[in-house]
Amino acid sequence: MPLVSFEEVSLEFGDQKLLTHAHFAIEPGERVCLLGRNGAGKSSMLKLVTGHYQPDHGEVRYQSTVRISQLEQALTEELDETVYDFVAAGLAELHGLIATYQRRSREKLDRAGMLELEDLQHRIETQGGWNIDQRVATMMTELKLPAERRLREISGGWRRRMALARALVCRPDLLLLDEPTNHLDTSAIQWLENRVYGFPGSVLFITHDRAFIQRLATRI
Repeated sequence: MPLVSFEEVSLEFGDQKLLTHAHFAIEPGERVCLLGRNGAGKSSMLKLVTGHYQPDHGEVRYQSTVRISQLEQALTEELDETVYDFVAAGLAELHGLIATYQRRSREKLDRAGMLELEDLQHRIETQGGWNIDQRVATMMTELKLPAERRLREISGGWRRRMALARALVCRPDLLLLDEPTNHLDTSAIQWLENRVYGFPGSVLFITHDRAFIQRLATRI
């Protein structure tokens, strides 16, 4: 079953038609590269996948439990955060579930409320949510990130690595990459290739880096 599929999807901005009755699907384990000239709608497709855009016609369908995260194209400009706090923000949804669970567990609940609480607990456990600090620390160790450094103190290449950690810490089923090799030198690009190649989920990415495409794409 596809993680995400487009069914007769159309998207336009004014007179510019980016997609017309498009069909597309990405399956578990695929690494799919979107190719096209600038302005053709590649980044807009990613925004349709994340729900940031809604199609003018058609439907974007999701596997019921799919988790999606994205490595943003632009580097963050919030430079006073610590690296640890920036990466931990990748678990914001999970933090929200836990906060809701803790608040609801202190209330007097009827049967419907207890069922809601059980569902929250199941969702948190499914995502390994009771060990958030450990998950962030593990990701920091794996990517050799300086947890207590401020973002203003590290280079663009390290910020790219940090952004990937933020995207991966939620253990997504589908990882979205928009021009991921921007701001990276050759050694950092090789590191990124290896990391994405070893990622167990699916990847949907945009790049003009031919070597990156040849190494990673299972489908174009």
